Amino acid sequence: MGSSVVSSRFSAKAESYEKYALVQKQMAAGLLAMIKEATRPSSIRHILEIGCGTGGLTHLARAHFHEAGYEALDVAPGMLQKAQEKMDQLHLSCTFIQGDAEEWVWNQPEKSKDLILSGACFQWFAQPEHTLSGLYRLLRPDGSLFFSTFGKATFCELHDSFARAHASLGEESVRHGLPLLEAGQWIQILENIGFEDIHVTTQKVILTYPSVRDFLYSVKAIGANTSRDQTAGLGRRKLMLKMMENYEQQYGSEQGIPVTYEIMYVHGKRG
Repeated sequence: MGSSVVSSRFSAKAESYEKYALVQKQMAAGLLAMIKEATRPSSIRHILEIGCGTGGLTHLARAHFHEAGYEALDVAPGMLQKAQEKMDQLHLSCTFIQGDAEEWVWNQPEKSKDLILSGACFQWFAQPEHTLSGLYRLLRPDGSLFFSTFGKATFCELHDSFARAHASLGEESVRHGLPLLEAGQWIQILENIGFEDIHVTTQKVILTYPSVRDFLYSVKAIGANTSRDQTAGLGRRKLMLKMMENYEQQYGSEQGIPVTYEIMYVHGKRG
């Protein structure tokens, strides 16, 4: 997916992102806890955050590493504006940069960062290994990369319901959503690049929504709706209705419908 499409989608949703990005907020707190445990603020002078969004992780990390220089990059100007407003309210300083990380990293000075962090962003990379190689290049020796992302079990109920819908319509199943990687795949990528001391922890979070429509609306509200099914037409009414019917039948209860998120926290060091 082109960066301009992602940029405009997230910019348009900057306002509603704050309200609906519940799991992303949990991920920010979880990632910062991991960073605090593994680093000493006195040893961190230059920080880069990739995909800062509306600043959910930015303000937490900035408050902890208040002596370091802090740069935060995002592709969406609408998100950056929200992040800047949040930082201004909290009287925290940060240099915000608009850019596509997958290109931007290759134009930055080598070995210039002590810490690179990113919350719920790397699943959007078109070339994860290439881009992580660029981030490795920016780290100083002993510098650390910390990121959170979504694992393959994320939205498993939705994927199952779509598969059933395709089958009942006599169609070949197509994956709806981002092609998420497993923990082992991220480890392999980091090892290939040369990262050391690699740690991955995963946890599953299950949210309950009143209905499938409410869940889909919340995904749309943070700008995160995407699909590989461009030709078959995700918006095709019959397929969507069948999927929703399957979801409610298979997983629904009086409380509503469950939505699984697999959260992954990853840490690697430059040797």
